[in-house]
Amino acid sequence: MNLTGTSREIACDETRPACLKCIKSNRTCPGYAEGLDLVLRDQNQLAKARVERHQKARNKSRNQSSESSSASASPQPMIIYAPLAECQETYAHTFFVSAYVLVPRDTRTDHGFLELLPLLFDRLPSSSVLNLSLSVVAHCYFQAWQPDIRNVDHIIVQKLYSKALKALQMALQDPSQCTSDETLMAVCLLSFYEVSKALDNTMPVDETPEIWHDPEQMPHNPAIMLDAICVEAANVLAAAAEHTFCSESDELRYETSASIMNRANAIEDRCATWESRVPEEWWPTPLPREVVSQEIVDAGFHGDYCDVYSNTSVCATLNNFHSTRLRILCLLASYDDETESKSKRILQIQRTVDDILASIPYMLGSKSEAAGMYETDFVYPALPGQSISMVHYQTAAAFGGLTLFGPLRALFSFARFLRADQMQFAGQQFRRLGVLYDVRMPPQLGG
Repeated sequence: MNLTGTSREIACDETRPACLKCIKSNRTCPGYAEGLDLVLRDQNQLAKARVERHQKARNKSRNQSSESSSASASPQPMIIYAPLAECQETYAHTFFVSAYVLVPRDTRTDHGFLELLPLLFDRLPSSSVLNLSLSVVAHCYFQAWQPDIRNVDHIIVQKLYSKALKALQMALQDPSQCTSDETLMAVCLLSFYEVSKALDNTMPVDETPEIWHDPEQMPHNPAIMLDAICVEAANVLAAAAEHTFCSESDELRYETSASIMNRANAIEDRCATWESRVPEEWWPTPLPREVVSQEIVDAGFHGDYCDVYSNTSVCATLNNFHSTRLRILCLLASYDDETESKSKRILQIQRTVDDILASIPYMLGSKSEAAGMYETDFVYPALPGQSISMVHYQTAAAFGGLTLFGPLRALFSFARFLRADQMQFAGQQFRRLGVLYDVRMPPQLGG
């Protein structure tokens, strides 16, 4: 609070209770500021002035030091520190979990174990059986996005697979580890890897009751039921391949052929049952060519329509079903001697192939060259009034296209049952996949 005389630039005599000069000039004296206010006001001003003086002194000292050092010292070279070593195994694990495990999907397409992986993988030692098993699967997918190290990765996967099998054998012999969740997850990962390889290479899979028997309370979603069908299909295909090259008597060969036919017919019946029980919302919606973007048509479009699915995992599951059923149908057609029934088989084969080819635009969109997983400079087919979600951009790039390799490659083994337009389009799209994922194609397929 200011004094009256001070505020009017008149010397105040500070007479109490009122200034005499205010009284003489007929003014009302407002009184005097409290002593504490004056003290605080003075201390604040002093502190502010002290800070300003110290700041000026530091700036002056810093400027003088900089000038003297630049004048006397010789220039020092720039030091570039090397980055920390990067572990490819960590990259592979992180990439696989983020791109293939922690993504939104229809839970009915889960195989019953992969979605539980993040709960078990925290703070595991690198030599654990689960870590080694995950490395086998993770490197297989990681190599598809690392073309420069593909050949090295092939050797790495083989070594990791051997180590994982050895570690699993030791874990199963250990009473404390044989029933642990980590060991069970490792078995599931290696089985998933082995079944996939078996179906592609027509090698038998052990299906003894002790291994494949499931408890009654275990849930059976469509994907798990399809896995069981795929195992049976792999075994009967392996038996048929062995039967083709074996030297047996005519009678024995006839009995063996009949046994294979019976097994194949039983699998076809199971396929028909599985198809009838698929959730209604899984079936795709056909999209006519006229309403599809021209970019997609130019990149690859077969027939008069393409199929749009609810999500990528559903499309991949149905393609897996079509591919497995196609192999069984072709096996039955090759063993069938009746003209009429064989013609029906061939028509069914060609319809199944059309279903596979109609899914390609949904999985690949308008992409014609390699692109990153999260790039959006291309389009996918969408139903009227709907837009493509970022989840589809990621999942279609991560595993959508990769799931087409198996079904398309299988078509070349059954060319005699397919139409010419189907084979031509399949060849074009197989080569397109090679470009998109930088995969070296076999000469007979990628030429």
